[in-house]
Amino acid sequence: MDKFNDDYLRSLEQKYSELINPNKMIELFNTDQEFKEWAEMGTPEDIRAALIAFEKEELFNHCIILKEVLSTKEK
Repeated sequence: MDKFNDDYLRSLEQKYSELINPNKMIELFNTDQEFKEWAEMGTPEDIRAALIAFEKEELFNHCIILKEVLSTKEK
């Protein structure tokens, strides 16, 4: 039973990692505006964390959007 639980947990962790991968995440948005609206729902801390992840993946156009949203929220 422990083997089943370990495999199941590893599978969940892998699915979660895939879900939060910026390259996969951007596939969920049809337009930059949809991405911006998603970003606007986050807190400044959320946006900073997303910015780091998107920079690591070199998704610089999305980084620009995140920075714009962040600067608006920090005013």
